[in-house]
Amino acid sequence: MISPSRICPPKLLDIPHEGLSRFVTPGFASNLARREEPNIDVDAEGGMPIDLVGIPGLHLGDESAIMAPENPQTIDTADLPLLMTLDQLRNPAPKNTNVSFLRRTQHISVDRAAAATTAPARPQARAGKKGKTSVDDPKHVKKYIQKGFDIAYPESKHTGEDTESQIRGLPATKSESDAWAKPVHPDNPKLKPVGFFPVLPDLHGFTDPGGFLQFKFDKAPIPTAGGKRDKRLDVAILRPHAPEERICQEHASKVALHKANPQLYPDPGAVPWDYDLLLPEKRESTKDIRISMDLNHPNRDSEDLYTNEGSDGSKYHRYDRVRTFATSGQVINEDKLSDVAISMNSGDERQRAAYYYPIVAKTRLKPERARTIAQAGLAPGASQVQQEEQIDQMQVTVRDPDESEVYKRALHRANIDPKFGQTLPPPPESPVEEDAPAEVEQPAEEDAADEDTRMSDE
Repeated sequence: MISPSRICPPKLLDIPHEGLSRFVTPGFASNLARREEPNIDVDAEGGMPIDLVGIPGLHLGDESAIMAPENPQTIDTADLPLLMTLDQLRNPAPKNTNVSFLRRTQHISVDRAAAATTAPARPQARAGKKGKTSVDDPKHVKKYIQKGFDIAYPESKHTGEDTESQIRGLPATKSESDAWAKPVHPDNPKLKPVGFFPVLPDLHGFTDPGGFLQFKFDKAPIPTAGGKRDKRLDVAILRPHAPEERICQEHASKVALHKANPQLYPDPGAVPWDYDLLLPEKRESTKDIRISMDLNHPNRDSEDLYTNEGSDGSKYHRYDRVRTFATSGQVINEDKLSDVAISMNSGDERQRAAYYYPIVAKTRLKPERARTIAQAGLAPGASQVQQEEQIDQMQVTVRDPDESEVYKRALHRANIDPKFGQTLPPPPESPVEEDAPAEVEQPAEEDAADEDTRMSDE
């Protein structure tokens, strides 16, 4: 069967192709390379291996395999003569030497004659200068600190020779003296000082750990009352307790990894504790609680300050648990004086000064939402033991520290007050229970059998 002829026969296009002869000429490639700079790197990877799959430990945070070694390989003693110093690499200065095949000129003759007759100048001995004291020298540091006290208190300035008890400060310049006499604010020169406060440590304000803890909430811990801040936060109590078992296990694993490889795994720090926030029951009791905690108030021991009374007749301040907060982040200061809190005292009850208090740790707290997450089925809830140990109410009474607590705080004062440390008494003896029997008799076999069936009241 023969198909019918096509209605539209094919049409051939006349495409010019005379450029092909120009592309294959030998000069085209050279002209192209001269006109267009090839965008090709000599090292395609630019010195950094692109295929990072086979490098050990890279995806775990260990980049030592792609970094230069901290301790390079020692050079073989046989290769040491081949090395050149920086001075040897530089172009040596041209020397005026006589050349045998050149004609002797007047310049060469004069230089050689001068070199033969002129004796090298003998270096003159310099006058002995006193060595400059290093700024890190402990004696220089003491003198530098003493200079500030000499400027502030010129009447007590020591002008004699240095002794073990007194040291002479460095001489003060005119600019330093003028800066103390007429201080100028660095940002606002129009501001004028109205008073001066010496910065001193509070020798009677040390706690048992030797400093204070700073807590900061990510959000407001409690809602405001009528648009005003709740003053009960000034006397609030944060009760720490261990977090849930899952958090403790994660922290223990991080500690184990840090001990195994401290360079790869950072120190996780202390255990991220949970904190219960407890506030006074009544807003009106805040004033009485502040008086009870004020060591300088004459009526701080009055029982009328307590708002609640127990069944045995004892009075106390009642605190109620508001909610639990989890640790969002914490920083423990190895140097206790790296962060301090300043309290200005006008001098009504004690010496006029700005007293500083060391901050040993700073912690950020966030609302604990473990219960909400557990209800959603995303994480295990708190165990029954933690729920039973939870404290919903606390009865607080204020007392003076005992002998052991006083001695513990006195040790921190002795670290900054040498004279007080010389008069520090020995530590108090631990109390001995007088009712404890000196010897315990072994019960007879019959008595022991009877005691097995009895329950203890303890």
